[in-house]
Amino acid sequence: MKKSSPPHPSFLLGGSPLWSRAPSRDPQGKAYVDCLLLIPGLKHQGDAGIEACMVKIRRALSNLEQVVVYVDLNIKLGLLWVSAEPIAGITLDITRAIQREIPAARAIAADFNPEPPPARQQGLLARLGQRVRWRRITSGD
Repeated sequence: MKKSSPPHPSFLLGGSPLWSRAPSRDPQGKAYVDCLLLIPGLKHQGDAGIEACMVKIRRALSNLEQVVVYVDLNIKLGLLWVSAEPIAGITLDITRAIQREIPAARAIAADFNPEPPPARQQGLLARLGQRVRWRRITSGD
């Protein structure tokens, strides 16, 4: 079986804006989750270094290929964008996989919540306010 080589780095230098290329929803209309990582010093590496980075990214995401729907590497800014199926904890899995291969990579934007937020949960201040009001009423007796 012949391994496919990553595209030449110059192929990725120009193009349309990310918002017009990256998918935002699956065919059923459910939003994808996104993960943004910074790879420091990427633009200062030569073609061989950039290609090596792309191979590491491909290797890191190979176990997640069933859920990853889009990957974009901005070499000039050193940013890696990954869109995936909305599965609880997937952005943490993506970040860890990338950081195993590229330890210098840093998560900039991702939702690391393992579970979706509850439908309606009161915040600490609201609960505290209810307790304070309750105590005021009962302390006046």
